[in-house]
Amino acid sequence: MIDEKVILEILQSREDRRDKQLDLLKEYKSSLISFTLNTPGVIKDNEMYREIHEEGIDAITKILKKNNIMIIYKEVINKHTGSEGYMAVDLEALELKKMLVELEESHSLGRIFDIDVFDKEHNQISRIDIGLNSRRCLLCNKDARVCAKEKDHTYEDLYNGIVTLWKDYKNE
Repeated sequence: MIDEKVILEILQSREDRRDKQLDLLKEYKSSLISFTLNTPGVIKDNEMYREIHEEGIDAITKILKKNNIMIIYKEVINKHTGSEGYMAVDLEALELKKMLVELEESHSLGRIFDIDVFDKEHNQISRIDIGLNSRRCLLCNKDARVCAKEKDHTYEDLYNGIVTLWKDYKNE
């Protein structure tokens, strides 16, 4: 049975993340990256998830440095509701989203990464805004939102898919 208290904590964490985003945008007046992981179920924090999040932060940082994009602010917060990363950067939001979608598509762990990009006014830039289709499911090729809504896969199947991606990544 799903613990209602845990669900409420996850929902509160989303609201807190939104508030944090607004505060950072107000302070830095730049594009903002908000990075979490796409994970199934109510368990959002474990050693594997923290390591995957750290790999994601490293990959984002590397691609920004490679492209000479200045990181104005960077913070990682590890919470029991899931790790969160924030970066305020000096690049127009649409260009930033294109760069980070390319990372999601090319990185071995990219299917797990949830890299949100916001412009200075806290408008989230979507894949559709840059002419792309929605993200695909971790396990099949259907639209991820459709799979989630239709509950096409069990929690165990999704979690095991993440474990497999992680093990494969570590063995590369």
